[in-house]
Amino acid sequence: MEGTIVKRRNRFIMDVLLDDEIVACHCPVTGRIGDLVFDGVPCLVSEAPISTRRTRFTVEAISVDTDNQWIGIHQGQVNDHVAHLLSSTQLDVFPSAQHVEREVLIDSSRLDFNVDGVYMEVKTPLAELFVTPMPHVSRDAVKAPVETKRFLRHLEALISTLPETGRAVLLYVFLYDAPVFTGHPNRRHDTLIRQRLRDATVDGLEVWQLNCRFTAEGIVPLRCVETTPHFN
Repeated sequence: MEGTIVKRRNRFIMDVLLDDEIVACHCPVTGRIGDLVFDGVPCLVSEAPISTRRTRFTVEAISVDTDNQWIGIHQGQVNDHVAHLLSSTQLDVFPSAQHVEREVLIDSSRLDFNVDGVYMEVKTPLAELFVTPMPHVSRDAVKAPVETKRFLRHLEALISTLPETGRAVLLYVFLYDAPVFTGHPNRRHDTLIRQRLRDATVDGLEVWQLNCRFTAEGIVPLRCVETTPHFN
């Protein structure tokens, strides 16, 4: 259903105007979303099938750019979308996946997928939105760099599998049509991350990007392309 965000009350709750009623909705992103001020931002919400939840609705997508596209923000469901594309052979990075495991423990980290013996970690960047915002959309000044300790831990675990497998995949997923992602200056340790990725590509690390179109009816993959050369 389509609504309008009145405000982001805290990290977990957005107040949304739905059918002339302001409703508290779950925000699936605890961090910042493009440094946006959410007053008056259009959104799509889903209704939870479980009535015991504190919030009946979840904000699934927002629209802030001049192309009026929906930008999916539900990071917690991205791996489910990836798993569906793998099982239906719609993901070009693994065009004919046979055996898929999820949440595989490597050292002290859990990597998102093992696909036919190749490990893959999935990331959905939202701290910066790579779109041209509409004139009326307000943004806060960047207060602090994006924290990357967890990302670095998962990246090192992914790279550690290369001596055994000879191939590993870092997949960036955008639930909108984003440009090629190579990081951003507001990410803590961004230079270190770029260098670590560049070094690891020699040993078989691949970087891929999946862009999707988000609508009220569902999520459609637009393109899945390898972006490794952009890190060399």
